[in-house]
Amino acid sequence: MKALIVDDVEMNRELLAIFLEGRATVAFAESGEDALELVEGALESKAYYDLICMDIFMPGKDGHETLKAIREMESAHGGARATVFMVTGSSSPDDMFDALMHGDCDDYLTKPLMQQSFNELLGKHGLC
Repeated sequence: MKALIVDDVEMNRELLAIFLEGRATVAFAESGEDALELVEGALESKAYYDLICMDIFMPGKDGHETLKAIREMESAHGGARATVFMVTGSSSPDDMFDALMHGDCDDYLTKPLMQQSFNELLGKHGLC
Protein backbone atom coordinates (compact mmCIF):
# COMPACT_ATOMS: atom_id res chain seq x y z
CA MET A 1 0.00 0.00 0.00
CA LYS A 2 1.14 3.55 -0.74
CA ALA A 3 0.05 6.22 1.75
CA LEU A 4 0.30 9.99 2.07
CA ILE A 5 0.08 11.66 5.49
CA VAL A 6 -0.79 15.35 5.39
CA ASP A 7 -0.52 17.26 8.67
CA ASP A 8 1.23 20.46 9.70
CA VAL A 9 2.30 18.89 13.03
CA GLU A 10 5.29 16.55 12.80
CA MET A 11 4.26 14.47 15.83
CA ASN A 12 0.90 13.67 14.18
CA ARG A 13 2.63 12.63 10.96
CA GLU A 14 5.00 10.38 12.88
CA LEU A 15 2.20 8.73 14.86
CA LEU A 16 0.26 7.84 11.71
CA ALA A 17 3.46 6.52 10.14
CA ILE A 18 3.93 4.23 13.15
CA PHE A 19 0.35 2.99 12.72
CA LEU A 20 1.17 2.14 9.08
CA GLU A 21 4.58 0.62 9.77
CA GLY A 22 5.06 -2.63 7.88
CA ARG A 23 1.87 -2.08 5.87
CA ALA A 24 2.60 0.91 3.66
CA THR A 25 5.20 3.00 1.95
CA VAL A 26 4.57 6.43 3.45
CA ALA A 27 5.09 9.93 2.07
CA PHE A 28 4.60 13.11 4.09
CA ALA A 29 3.29 16.59 3.39
CA GLU A 30 3.23 19.49 5.85
CA SER A 31 0.61 21.49 3.97
CA GLY A 32 -2.22 21.19 1.50
CA GLU A 33 -0.04 22.75 -1.17
CA ASP A 34 2.71 20.16 -0.60
CA ALA A 35 0.11 17.38 -0.73
CA LEU A 36 -1.21 18.60 -4.08
CA GLU A 37 2.28 18.50 -5.57
CA LEU A 38 2.83 14.94 -4.34
CA VAL A 39 -0.57 13.73 -5.54
CA GLU A 40 -0.10 15.33 -8.94
CA GLY A 41 3.28 13.64 -9.32
CA ALA A 42 1.81 10.29 -8.29
CA LEU A 43 -1.05 10.62 -10.76
CA GLU A 44 1.27 11.60 -13.61
CA SER A 45 3.53 8.62 -12.92
CA LYS A 46 0.55 6.30 -12.34
CA ALA A 47 1.91 5.46 -8.88
CA TYR A 48 -1.36 6.25 -7.13
CA TYR A 49 -1.83 6.67 -3.40
CA ASP A 50 -4.06 4.02 -1.87
CA LEU A 51 -4.60 6.01 1.33
CA ILE A 52 -4.41 9.68 2.22
CA CYS A 53 -4.69 10.78 5.85
CA MET A 54 -5.50 14.49 5.76
CA ASP A 55 -5.58 16.94 8.66
CA ILE A 56 -8.48 19.38 8.31
CA PHE A 57 -7.04 22.45 10.02
CA MET A 58 -3.76 23.52 8.39
CA PRO A 59 -2.31 26.88 7.40
CA GLY A 60 -2.81 27.78 3.75
CA LYS A 61 -5.13 25.31 2.03
CA ASP A 62 -7.09 23.44 4.66
CA GLY A 63 -7.96 19.76 4.37
CA HIS A 64 -11.35 20.38 2.75
CA GLU A 65 -9.87 22.61 0.02
CA THR A 66 -7.00 20.23 -0.54
CA LEU A 67 -9.25 17.19 -0.83
CA LYS A 68 -11.52 18.95 -3.30
CA ALA A 69 -8.48 19.74 -5.47
CA ILE A 70 -7.22 16.15 -5.15
CA ARG A 71 -10.57 14.74 -6.28
CA GLU A 72 -10.54 17.11 -9.28
CA MET A 73 -7.00 15.99 -10.19
CA GLU A 74 -7.93 12.33 -9.86
CA SER A 75 -10.90 12.86 -12.14
CA ALA A 76 -8.85 14.79 -14.70
CA HIS A 77 -6.15 12.10 -14.77
CA GLY A 78 -8.65 9.24 -14.87
CA GLY A 79 -6.63 7.74 -12.04
CA ALA A 80 -7.62 5.52 -9.20
CA ARG A 81 -9.46 7.25 -6.36
CA ALA A 82 -7.48 7.23 -3.09
CA THR A 83 -9.22 6.33 0.14
CA VAL A 84 -9.13 9.47 2.28
CA PHE A 85 -9.41 9.67 6.05
CA MET A 86 -9.90 13.21 7.34
CA VAL A 87 -8.07 13.61 10.64
CA THR A 88 -8.81 16.41 13.10
CA GLY A 89 -8.80 17.49 16.70
CA SER A 90 -12.39 18.67 16.30
CA SER A 91 -15.28 16.37 17.14
CA SER A 92 -17.86 18.93 16.05
CA PRO A 93 -20.81 17.36 14.21
CA ASP A 94 -20.57 20.19 11.65
CA ASP A 95 -16.93 19.39 10.89
CA MET A 96 -17.75 15.70 10.60
CA PHE A 97 -20.67 16.43 8.27
CA ASP A 98 -18.53 18.71 6.09
CA ALA A 99 -15.77 16.14 5.88
CA LEU A 100 -18.01 13.22 5.00
CA MET A 101 -20.66 14.91 2.86
CA HIS A 102 -18.95 17.87 1.23
CA GLY A 103 -15.31 16.93 1.51
CA ASP A 104 -15.64 13.72 -0.49
CA CYS A 105 -13.64 11.83 2.11
CA ASP A 106 -14.16 8.19 2.95
CA ASP A 107 -13.95 8.36 6.72
CA TYR A 108 -13.21 10.62 9.66
CA LEU A 109 -10.82 10.27 12.61
CA THR A 110 -10.60 12.49 15.67
CA LYS A 111 -7.43 13.16 17.62
CA PRO A 112 -6.04 11.81 19.79
CA LEU A 113 -5.63 8.94 17.37
CA MET A 114 -5.90 5.39 18.61
CA GLN A 115 -4.26 2.44 16.84
CA GLN A 116 -7.33 0.20 17.21
CA SER A 117 -9.71 2.75 15.66
CA PHE A 118 -7.28 3.37 12.82
CA ASN A 119 -6.90 -0.37 12.18
CA GLU A 120 -10.67 -0.80 12.13
CA LEU A 121 -10.98 1.88 9.44
CA LEU A 122 -8.24 0.26 7.38
CA GLY A 123 -10.14 -3.02 7.53
CA LYS A 124 -13.47 -1.36 6.78
CA HIS A 125 -12.00 0.10 3.57
CA GLY A 126 -10.15 -3.05 2.55
CA LEU A 127 -6.70 -1.57 3.15
CA CYS A 128 -5.25 -4.27 5.39
